Amino acid sequence: MMNPIYDYLENSAGVKLSIKTLSKRLNMKKKKVLYYCYKDSRIRKVKGLEVGTGKVRLNIFTVDQ
Repeated sequence: MMNPIYDYLENSAGVKLSIKTLSKRLNMKKKKVLYYCYKDSRIRKVKGLEVGTGKVRLNIFTVDQ
């Protein structure tokens, strides 16, 4: 089964994108984007300090190079 989220993040490796941004750019529901992000082990969740915030729980994901 293809993962459109991984394909998009792989083309822009190193970029950290939120669920809302991914859903807008790929024209998908946020719930479906979140499902694909948690399903694929190659997509990792970003820590708050990586994006300049002190928050612990964020819905921001990336693919490492």
